[in-house]
Amino acid sequence: MKETIVFVHGMCHGAWCWEEYFIPYFKKLGYDCIAVNLPGHETPGSTQRISYSLNEYVQALHQAVAKLDQPPIIIGHSMGGMILQRFLQKGSCKKAILMSSVPPAGVLRASLRALFHYPGLIPHLLQLNLLGGFKKYPQLMFNETSRFASFMCAESFIAYLALFLPIFHPISKPLLVLGGSKDGLISVNEFQQTAKHYQAKLEIIEGGSHDLMLDEDYTKTADVIHQWINKQ
Repeated sequence: MKETIVFVHGMCHGAWCWEEYFIPYFKKLGYDCIAVNLPGHETPGSTQRISYSLNEYVQALHQAVAKLDQPPIIIGHSMGGMILQRFLQKGSCKKAILMSSVPPAGVLRASLRALFHYPGLIPHLLQLNLLGGFKKYPQLMFNETSRFASFMCAESFIAYLALFLPIFHPISKPLLVLGGSKDGLISVNEFQQTAKHYQAKLEIIEGGSHDLMLDEDYTKTADVIHQWINKQ
């Protein structure tokens, strides 16, 4: 039976970020692939304000996994990584991958670092407009800025605030922590702390951005994931 990979996107993204490169790559290798659109993220480029809670995003992942015949491999990117960590408090999967993930300690350090380096984010933050900040500074997300920034959509500020809350529970499933050395949001040190917290395998992609699945050399990341899955 084919293994199933469930992809969970991050803030201001949608299923489109996996459909570009990763889903064709993994389907070619024989995986069944499901990319979840979190509530309010169904339309690329949408500026419609949304007010979902992080828990509602977690429930959306529970609902997607409940429809499957077997426990999947789940890949959570950025905020999707925190969603995956919270999902695993009650839910289950075969293997889990935290890609460019919010660390279990939360986003306080990452947020302060971004505001320090890019003070132009402050007006957008005061307007509760996360999308505006990311569009002003696409280098926070991308190595390639021009092609994908227009696909990003509005994000729930309520969900963002919940990312400040740390989590403490262990994860018993096989876990891989992945990060890019040139990530504009999460530091290599934070990736190291996440791996240490969960006693997990750590892989740093040299030159990789926050959006590793959309880098020009995305195969560096995809190859690492495929190899790790097969070693487990």
